[in-house]
Amino acid sequence: MPERYGGWAAATLVLAQSEALGQPQYAVQRALHVLDHVPAARLRSTTRTRLHKLATALPAGHAADLTERLGTLPVAIDHHGHAL
Repeated sequence: MPERYGGWAAATLVLAQSEALGQPQYAVQRALHVLDHVPAARLRSTTRTRLHKLATALPAGHAADLTERLGTLPVAIDHHGHAL
C-alpha cells in the first residue's frame, strides 16, 4: 500500500457509499479493506467521517462488522497530539 493512503481510502469509500443500498455486502467489504490496510493512526478525519456515514447508510443487518471495527478505533489525534 502506498504512503499516501488518503486518496485511495477516499476513492474506495466513495465507491462503497454508492454500493451501500444496492450491494451492501460489497460496500462493507470495501470499508473493512480500508480499515485492514490503513493504520488507524493514519486514518484522516475525512476518512473516519466517510466510514461512519457509510455505516449509517447501510441497510439493517449489514453494518454490524463495520460498526464493531469503528468502535475499536483509537481516538483521532491532531499533529500536536491532541484528541480531535
